[in-house]
Amino acid sequence: MKAYISEKNRQSWNDYAEAYARHHHSAGMLSRILEDPVRAFHREVWALMRQYVPSMAGRSVCVPSSGDNLAVFAFALLGAQVTSCDISENQLAHAQAAAERMGISARIRFVCTNTMTLSGLPDRTFDFVYTSNGVHVWIDDLAAMYRSVYRIMRPGAYYLMYDVRPFQRPFDQDARIIKPYDRTGPYEDVYNINFAWRVQDILNAMLDAGLRLSHIAELFAEKDYEAPYWAPSESLVAGATFSRDAVDRMYDWRQNPMAALPNWLCLAAQKP
Repeated sequence: MKAYISEKNRQSWNDYAEAYARHHHSAGMLSRILEDPVRAFHREVWALMRQYVPSMAGRSVCVPSSGDNLAVFAFALLGAQVTSCDISENQLAHAQAAAERMGISARIRFVCTNTMTLSGLPDRTFDFVYTSNGVHVWIDDLAAMYRSVYRIMRPGAYYLMYDVRPFQRPFDQDARIIKPYDRTGPYEDVYNINFAWRVQDILNAMLDAGLRLSHIAELFAEKDYEAPYWAPSESLVAGATFSRDAVDRMYDWRQNPMAALPNWLCLAAQKP
């Protein structure tokens, strides 16, 4: 079953990679990162990152399940040597092409590997490991993922995750309950298979792997008129735009009840 899940999701992302890259690697998106790499991160995530890793210059950084690779590009622009890992070879190919256009490909190594194994990456190598939003829904074995993250980290290194707060997942965008919180999946459709892990599932996998929790933060989405949090990802990738008034309504909890809840969960942990 695990092999089936990984292969179906790999193929789905390979099929979607070109359309995904047209949006995330557009000239406008990449110019934002080139002008200010910090824009790849939620400002509170960046502040926490700076607390544990004051400078990225010369650091060895790994980004498992790198997806759009915007964080990878930012780390490279900030002076790190970055290893970008993803299960989709097409995603990585588009990211490598974007890195070449940006002139930063020499600072990035692209490795096609499953985050649950991180095969091909040596033990005790990285100063910092970062997983960005949208990673955990694709992971069918959290324990294996975090054992692999722990394995590749140097002693004293930090790991930081930033993902959708699991308390959001029982609701649809109209604040209607669509599932119990403890029903974690798998959920399969025609294209892929994903999971709705709870906070305890993620935290326990981290702690059981040997990581030591340093900080937890629950964050609200920053208002973004170009890519608002509440806009469906498929619409953004397809080129949809939203008026300022529409975006303002999305972020007003009196008009959008889901805006009353934190949108993101951020956890920082250290390998002793």
